[in-house]
This record gives sequence, C-alpha cells and structure tokens, in this order.
Amino acid sequence: MTLAALALLYVAVFGRLALAQHAGMRTHKADLGQIAQAVWNSSRGRFVEMTDNGFIATRMTDHVEPILALISPVLWLWEDVRALLLLQVAAVAAGAWLLYALALRLLDDTLPPAARGQIWQWEPLRQLTRPLALALAAAYLLTPQLQSAVLTEFHAAPLAVPLILWALWAVEARRWGQAAAAVILVAAVKEEMALLAAGLGVWVAWRGAGVQRRGLGPALLGGGLALASLAWFYVATFVIVPAHAVQVYGVAESGYFRRYGALGDSPLDIARSFWTRPRLVWAVATEPARLAYLRGLLAPYGFLSLLAPELLLISAPVLLANLLSAYPAQYYGDFHYSAPVVVYFAAAAALGLARLWRVTAARLNRTSSSFQHLPAASSLTMAAAALARNSATALRPLAALAIGLWIAGWAVGSYAAAGRGPGGAAYDPPPVDAHHRLLARFTAQLPRDAAVTATAAVHPHVSLRRFVYQFPIGLEPPGVAEWALLDVTTATDMAPGDVRTQVEAMLAGGWGVVDAADGFLLLRKGAAAKVIPEAFYSFARRPGPVEGESPLRLAAVAASDWPRWRQTQVTSEWQVGRGFDPASMAPQVTLRDPAGNLLHRFADATPPALVWLPPAAWQPGDRIRITTLPLYLPRAWGVVVEATPGLAQPVAGALAGNAQAALAALYGRDRTGDLLRLDGLIGQRDWGVRLGAALGVPLTTARAEFATPEGRLAATAWLPQTPLWPGAPLDLWLDWQTAAWPDGVAAFVHLRREGENQDQQDGAPRLVVDDTTPANFVDRGHLPDWRQLRVPETAQTGQPGAWPVVIGLYDPATGARVPQADGSGDELVVGTVEIGTPPVPDQACALIAAACAAQP
Repeated sequence: MTLAALALLYVAVFGRLALAQHAGMRTHKADLGQIAQAVWNSSRGRFVEMTDNGFIATRMTDHVEPILALISPVLWLWEDVRALLLLQVAAVAAGAWLLYALALRLLDDTLPPAARGQIWQWEPLRQLTRPLALALAAAYLLTPQLQSAVLTEFHAAPLAVPLILWALWAVEARRWGQAAAAVILVAAVKEEMALLAAGLGVWVAWRGAGVQRRGLGPALLGGGLALASLAWFYVATFVIVPAHAVQVYGVAESGYFRRYGALGDSPLDIARSFWTRPRLVWAVATEPARLAYLRGLLAPYGFLSLLAPELLLISAPVLLANLLSAYPAQYYGDFHYSAPVVVYFAAAAALGLARLWRVTAARLNRTSSSFQHLPAASSLTMAAAALARNSATALRPLAALAIGLWIAGWAVGSYAAAGRGPGGAAYDPPPVDAHHRLLARFTAQLPRDAAVTATAAVHPHVSLRRFVYQFPIGLEPPGVAEWALLDVTTATDMAPGDVRTQVEAMLAGGWGVVDAADGFLLLRKGAAAKVIPEAFYSFARRPGPVEGESPLRLAAVAASDWPRWRQTQVTSEWQVGRGFDPASMAPQVTLRDPAGNLLHRFADATPPALVWLPPAAWQPGDRIRITTLPLYLPRAWGVVVEATPGLAQPVAGALAGNAQAALAALYGRDRTGDLLRLDGLIGQRDWGVRLGAALGVPLTTARAEFATPEGRLAATAWLPQTPLWPGAPLDLWLDWQTAAWPDGVAAFVHLRREGENQDQQDGAPRLVVDDTTPANFVDRGHLPDWRQLRVPETAQTGQPGAWPVVIGLYDPATGARVPQADGSGDELVVGTVEIGTPPVPDQACALIAAACAAQP
C-alpha cells in the first residue's frame, strides 16, 4: 500500500506539472507536436506519419520508434495530447513497482535455497528486506533525471524505463517468455534502445546459464535476443533512417552521429577514436560536467550501483553515447536522454543492495556451532556465548535500518539538490494565466479534419490531425493549410515583424479573420473579414480614461522569469495622455547593468506590442503594455527610461536619474538563481545589509569619513563575498551620507593586485545611470552608489594572496586625493577578494551561452 501511494503521488505531482507545462504553452512543435501527430496518425493506420517541411513525411526521418504505434490506442480512449503526457508519467511511475519486485527477489536470494520454502525463516527476512526494497523504490521516484524526463514534453525513451525493469525482473523470476517479450519491446522503443536490448539479451543468457546448468534454453534465448537486437539496430540506424532522412534533410544518414565533436561524425570514426585517440576520449569523459553527470546517476541510490558493475556494463552503449556527446542536453541529465540509463543504475543498486545485505547478514549470523557442547565450560562462558548469539541476531534490524537510512538520505539529498517537484531545487511550476486558458476558445473552432498551420507554442495543441504545420509552413504548396492559428505573444520561432508581414500578405490574398483576442488570431482561407478586430490588441492596449497631465507616463514595470533557463521578459506599462506625439515621445527603454553597460533596448528586438500596435496607433487614455521577447540578462540589471525630445519626465518617483535617463526598476538574482526586485531596499539606512540578506550573500563592511572642502563626507561600503573568476563582475555597494554630492569631488573604486590597478570606476555616485541624484529614497541624506568592476580575463587563478578593493575621493581637476578625517590616509581598503576557477557550466549555460552571465 505504501508503494502504491508513493506511485500515485508521483503521478499526481508530475502529471500535474506536465499538464501545466502544456497548458502554459511551454510545449512546442518540437517535440510534443510532431511526436503526438505521429502517434495519432498511427492510431488511424498511418504508421508514424507526420507533416514536415510542408509535405507528408514520417517520424522515421529521425528515429525508428515502433512503440509509438503500440501506444497509439490510448488516443482512442482520449483523443488529446495530454493523454500521452500522462501515459509517460504513469509508465515511469510503474517502474517503481517493478524495481521493488526486483529488489525483493534479489534480497530473497540471500536465503539458502533449502530455506526459502520455510516460512519461519523466510518471513523474518522479508520483514527486514521489504523496507529496504521500498527505500530503493522511493529513491527511484525521487531521482531527478527521471523527473526531468517526464517534464521534457513527450518522447519515446522514457517508455523504455518500465520495460527494462520488467526484463530484469523476469530474468530473476525465471520467466523467460516474459523476459523475451520485454526485450523485444525495449528494442521497439527507439533505434538505440536496440543496443540496450542486446545487452539485456546477454543478461538473459548469463543469468540463465547460471541457474540452469543442464539446459541451454535461456542461454540460447538470450544469445538469440542479443543477435536479433543488434541486427535490428543496424537495419533501423543504417537502412531505415537514411532511406527516409534524404527526403527531408537531403542526406542519407542519421544526423545524430554528428553530435560527437572531435571524436568523429560517423560510427566508424567514433569507434576508431577509442583505439587511436584514447587520451582524447578520456579527456572528454572526465570533464567536470560529465563527472557530475555520473555522480548524479549514482547518488540517488547511495552509490550502491557500484557493487554491481556488470549490470552497469550492459547499459554502456547508451551511457557512453550520452557521456561522450558534444550536445550538453545528453550528459546533464535534464532531458529525456538519461531515462533509460537511470534504470540500470537503479537495478544495479538493487543487485548491489542484495550483495551488501548478504555479506552483512552472514557476518551477523556467525555463531559458534559448538559452544553448546563444551562440557568443561562454566555457566558464565555459556551465558556469554548465548549473549553473543542473541546480540548478533538483534543487530540485523539495526543493520537494515542503517542501510535504509543510507539510501533514503542520498535519495532525499539528490532530490533537494536537483529535484523537479515541490521542495526540489529545480522546482519550476509554469504559470497558467487567462491568456493561456483563452487558447481553448480558438482550438474549439477548428474542424477536426482541417489542415492547420500554427505558431510553435500553439502547434501541439492542434497536432492531432493529418495535416498540421508550423507557421508559416503549409501556406504554399505542397502545404495544404486552410486554417491558421497564431499566438503573437508566445514562441513563434519568427521575428515579430516577420509574423505581421506574413499575416498582412495572407489578408491581402485569399485569407480572412475568423476570430481574434489578446494576441490570438484565427484565420481561414476564404473568410470574408479582412480587418483584425480590436479585441486582438488587448494583449497590448487597455483603453480607459485620461489620467494626469503628462502626455506619456511610465505606470508600472514588472519582470517574469523562467528560472530553469534564466530567461526573462520585462514588461513596461505606459499611460497615454493628452498631447502625446508619437513622433517625438515614443518610449525609449533600455536595460543596463550596474556599470551602465547597455544590455538591451527595444530597437534590438522589437517587442510584439510595438510591432502590432506602434505608438502612432495609441490614443489618450490608453494603457499600453509592452513585453520584451525572452532575454538573457546578467545577475543584476536595471530598467532605464531614456529621455526623449518633448517628454520632460516620463518616470514619476524614479529610483535615480539625470537629465538623460531615469532608473525605473532594479533587479538581481539571489544565490539560488531566483530573480528579485530590489527597488524597496535601495536608499534605506543600511541598505547594503538588507540587499545582502535578500540576495543571500555574506558581506565585508567598512566605514570611512573623508575631509572634503565642503565638510566631512562619511561612507559605508559593503563588499559582497561571492565567488569570482577571470571575467566575472565584482560588485561594491556604497552609501554616502550626504543629501547632495559636493562639487569638485569624484569617488574612485579600484581593484588591485600587487599594488597595480586591475580595474577601476571613477565619478560621482551612480545607480545604473550616471550622476545619480536622490529621488525616491526612504531615508533622505543618503546617496546609494552601486559600482561594478570586472576581474580581468587574464587573471591567474589559484595564485596566493588576495586582491584588495579600495575606495577614496579625489579632485578630478588636479588629481589630488581627499584625506580621511582621522588622518589614517587617503583611501580605504574595503576588503579583499580571491580569484578562483570558473564554475562548471550548468545546463542553461552549457546550451545557451548568453545564460552564463547569470549562473549562480
């Protein structure tokens, strides 16, 4: 009952997350949309057929996955892609029961064969081994790599998980027919799974030969399965895929062998590298990220898998394919690629657990067989011998408890560090808002047999049909699209301007509008309406009464973040008033780092709102909502409104500013990577302490007082003690106790090494923008100052000694330093920093170079 409850909880939690990802439009044509279409077509008798590049193609251009046809009847019961998402979660959850059964059978084998039929010996053992098997099954459910697999849209690979466990259990149970069926199904999952099936065939032969010494049945069966699986791998990979790939890619080969970088781009070249360049292979395999991948596979099971290396060995083809790939998604464990490999580590842990338990139980069961036959022994000796025997028996439950706690501790720790569910470090529930829920209104209007072209995030919601394309594919022959469903606010895989240009061309031709709202646009070939209705623009405009006297005013700033990829979208809302002139008053928003460096501006990638509703279309009373495309920003940044001709001050109560720009919002990431808004902390007394607490960083604090010509100027400095490496930014927060910056004085901040400046930043106090003036601070009389230096790219790591961070004041006209009031010198050493090695890139950084700037 406990295991059933855990499995049901797993389905409930991760099924809900998988469905929420789909509802929140975080699934796409690649891969859910195209795989779901292949499954649906298979359920209608068209084996893994799909539309690709505008014509009818087949899933076999990339992979050979007969399992998709075998699971297709699920769509007879519920014709919805969500059925596939739930099936994937349920399949992985079912593996927990199979692992439990496998572990229990292996643990039962610790009894001698003659004792296994004696309940008085078997049942006490089961009372100890059931919790151990349960702990292993729970560890399986807590494994982060499996959770990532079921939350990576939908793929065939996770379906192999229960099949592999079924095969391994059937071997131990001597159910050779079931073992053969399971191995065949594993080979049917995907072409490379045939290599795992071959390994399972070898396992059948080896384990079968070991238990049936007089018969070669299992051995022959296993050998036959291994040979058949290898033959199927060859046919699928080198015959079927190339034959179909040529029609889509123009090349008669599988493109996945090109993922191995310096090791080669063909199976022969890769295999040759093992013999001709072993040092290169070793260097690749032992990169920090790849070693972390192996640790991540071992840790959830308390490293017990290492006690059964032979079981890990039969997973080597796929394990090495992941480990040596040049594509980070394969060796970081955050995608579906690792799901079949995890099973072998779990099963090896079960076998290793059985071996550990056998040794432990044997040691605790050792007793003197002759102590009862010691006629000359005293009663004290006899009592001591009895006590020793009883103590050994009593230690067995304690040993079982210790092993169970060992497994549980590692499993919980692994989940806490990388789990994708509640309480896990990678928990990332997708938001589902009114816009996402509105999609159902549009999909309901599509005829079930209609040929549809849709934008990338809409595609999987309409993919269960014979003809479905990713917009704008399908509009021209050989495409036959008659309907188009677009969402201009989510992923389109096109520039917003290109989407609008395509829509305008469609409306100028034979297409018309059927429905539109909040950025969704439903078009049909032959529809009469040629004008996009006003409701479409509600994603960007909300009409209302005229407020205030300003022709244009920034009303609000917000940021939404996808923590997994550190992908941020910034939204600014503008209130349009009387006298607004779009030619001279259009908003100019930039994103800048604390040093003032430009990170992004609207002109770099025009937001959809400005494409579809440019300032010339704005009316007095409109509330305009402008959301950027997804951006990759550094750890700290600000939203800056640049001054425009004819618009004096569009930002009321700005954090800081000057005649050219105003800081409207300030954001930063804490040590875990979560994005925080920092506005409310800046300007308060001891704001640096508050900021450090919010971001979770320790601080070095220093204070000084300088004797300027206009009087004493006190300063408090906070140096965050964060890891630094060559090229990394170094932040310093300063609070100058004055209401106005004195004339003829500039501050300097230096990063030094052996007395020489390595980087510096001079000038008046700044908060993202230059020449900051107090604006909206809670505690007047304090000027906040955020300086950001950068460690030189040429800095040597691991050198002894520290890098001091120094501040002071000087006269920019003469260069003369301003002394400290206490006569202790003309500069203050705030603290020192050490330069270490760069962190191992995480998944986001490894796949998207721009995401590295914000890596925790």
